[in-house]
Amino acid sequence: MPRPSQGGRGFSLPAARRVFFALWPDAEAGAALASLACSVAKARSGRATRPDQLHVTVAFVGTVAPAAMERLHAAGARAAAAAAPFTLGLDRLGGAARDGVAWVEASSPPPALTALHEALAAALGGEGFALETRAFRPHVTLARRCTRPADRLGIAPLSWRADRLALVVSTSAPGGSRYRTDAAWPLSGAVADSIAPNRD
Repeated sequence: MPRPSQGGRGFSLPAARRVFFALWPDAEAGAALASLACSVAKARSGRATRPDQLHVTVAFVGTVAPAAMERLHAAGARAAAAAAPFTLGLDRLGGAARDGVAWVEASSPPPALTALHEALAAALGGEGFALETRAFRPHVTLARRCTRPADRLGIAPLSWRADRLALVVSTSAPGGSRYRTDAAWPLSGAVADSIAPNRD
């Protein structure tokens, strides 16, 4: 049986994948985030994030070979099993003028979310993956290509019950990237108390 090779005609190696771990909002929170994205994009002359892309990134992995997916599944399952479900509240608008990005973030991230991020980072490290070293700041990107500044403003909290961790594959497509959930695991650790975001 012929084996695939990089140079042989009619054969190609499986393409590398760009992946990250995420929390998806429920239907109600997703609709509220989509509405907020549209209003923020309009106010800041940007392009709203599509509703099916609104998420919180728990850990960005980057580009990996298909053969690495099994190790990512193992890390995701291990982290989810150790993490508790929690209520995530997003209550502050912000953005990066240099990058033209606007987002909504948690002014006081729930300790359970921080614990999930740390458990996932440890599990990924154990599987040989290196993560970004910058501080974890949970947020949902609302708009890109903004040409007006993004002030930090408090808003009425948008919240949902986070109870599943997803491994998401990002692929390039006309008009922007497309996201597909490759696998998901329930957060099955001890139930954590939710922490309400600051309203100051």
